[in-house]
Amino acid sequence: MEARSKKEFDMVGVRLVPERKLYSEKEIACSSDAVALLSKELGEYDREVFCVLHLSPKGLPLSASITSIGELTSTLVHPREVFKSAVLSSAACIMLLHNHPSGNLTPSEEDIKTTERIAVCGRVLAIPVVDHIICAEHGYISMRSYGYEHLFDDSENDLNKINESELPVIRLPDDKDEDYSSLKISREVNGKEMEIPLTRDELSEAFFEQQRIWDESYVRNYLNDLSKDKEKRLEFKSQNGIGINSILKSDKTISKISAEMRRKADKYGMSDYEALEEAVQEEAAELDCRRKEKSRER
Repeated sequence: MEARSKKEFDMVGVRLVPERKLYSEKEIACSSDAVALLSKELGEYDREVFCVLHLSPKGLPLSASITSIGELTSTLVHPREVFKSAVLSSAACIMLLHNHPSGNLTPSEEDIKTTERIAVCGRVLAIPVVDHIICAEHGYISMRSYGYEHLFDDSENDLNKINESELPVIRLPDDKDEDYSSLKISREVNGKEMEIPLTRDELSEAFFEQQRIWDESYVRNYLNDLSKDKEKRLEFKSQNGIGINSILKSDKTISKISAEMRRKADKYGMSDYEALEEAVQEEAAELDCRRKEKSRER
């Protein structure tokens, strides 16, 4: 009987790599402090960029990270990228900042959705989002002070915003528990609160299912942004032989691209955006190849 070959994998380390130094001796007590610290940095870009400021428990800046560089009027932001550097910085909380090169300080619908999604993830990770600031050449606004303070509400009752279905409260077993084989969730059934065992495999499955939902949404947003720009839409079709809408209309194709994006990001350490671009190009090439084969058969 042949021995099974061992699958090789790498033991890796993850660390922050400083790019340049910024200086601040005061705590970030309000949005104006954050703007004073980072507005010059954001002002150097002619397109939208998304920045995360990592703060200590006392509000002192630990580090800042540009997590996404987008187009003139939009940028794609994924919670994984936002909290990756926050966790490595040991941040107690974070503040989000992004610029509007157009000068219009009104939060877009996507700004609101992105803020809500990241804020909910922050509550799950116990790294709260304290504010989201939109900067332009002649001013800035704090979304917390602009009528969107409910997005930053730290109430556990709205954790279900991560998904359309209710997310139960998870209770970790403590030292007094006799059974460590499962976690438990609290859920209201017929008006009564009940504790239901949840195995670690079930919890893991729920996590990866939620990640799949986020990833597919990320892919759709990326393709929708491309489709709105006529020049980029035509360039995409010229390079790949198929239109963006050919990809967008197929849920199966979106799912395939998101799975490949996640595989590349996890295996090769690519950013989600880099992995997404590669996955889209590869899928577009495959779809064009199938289209040409069908044409020859006719």
